[in-house]
Amino acid sequence: MKATRLLLPFTHGIEMDVLEYAVLLAQSHSVTLVALALIYVPERKWLQGARLEHIQQSKDFLEAVRVVAARHGVPVERFEVSTSDVVRSINILVQQLACDAIVLFVRGGDGILLRSDEIKHLMEKGDSKLYLMPLPSQKRKKPMLWLRKTNHP
Repeated sequence: MKATRLLLPFTHGIEMDVLEYAVLLAQSHSVTLVALALIYVPERKWLQGARLEHIQQSKDFLEAVRVVAARHGVPVERFEVSTSDVVRSINILVQQLACDAIVLFVRGGDGILLRSDEIKHLMEKGDSKLYLMPLPSQKRKKPMLWLRKTNHP
């Protein structure tokens, strides 16, 4: 039997409460969370490589997901990819990594973990199932309470 897998893509802006939401979502559905850090490198600068701060933020994201997932006992797989086309890479990797859906987060109309335009393009050009998770405009200290409130009327 194939385990269900949710892809959590990332390009920038680590927010620990969002990682907690993603892990709790995976836990509540008994699925594997596949954390994908995408390091954007423009084609014209491909030979120069990625900026060090982008590489470090990618590593920090993957480690933060690992720590939060371990705390909740959620299976996690972590991948890092350099790319000049974030949306195309996500669409390819969701298939290659055998993920059933992509989890995307927004708060107040802004993308979290991905830029808003990347989320928009995924919604327009993606072939995969998307879970778009709108979060409250103010950060919450206890994600579990917010999840319980949204799951029950």
